[in-house]
Amino acid sequence: MNADEQLDCLGMRCPRPIVEMAKKMRKMEAGQVLELLANDPVSKKDVPGWCHDTGNEFLGEEDGEGSFRFYVRKK
Repeated sequence: MNADEQLDCLGMRCPRPIVEMAKKMRKMEAGQVLELLANDPVSKKDVPGWCHDTGNEFLGEEDGEGSFRFYVRKK
C-alpha cells in the first residue's frame, strides 16, 4: 500500500504509538494515508480502536517478523 507519511514507533510501548500517531495525523491533510510501524502487540487493538474513536479510516495491517505495519487514512 502506498502511504503519504510514515511513522516508526518500533520499541515504543502503549500508549506512545497512539500518542505519536495522533501528533503526526494532526499535521497531515484529509485523505492522506499514514503507515505506522510498531512492535507493541497492544497496538493491534489500539490502532483500530483509535481510528474508530476518532473517525479516521483504518485501512488494515500487515504482520512482519516481530513488527506490524498499520495503514490509516485521515478523515
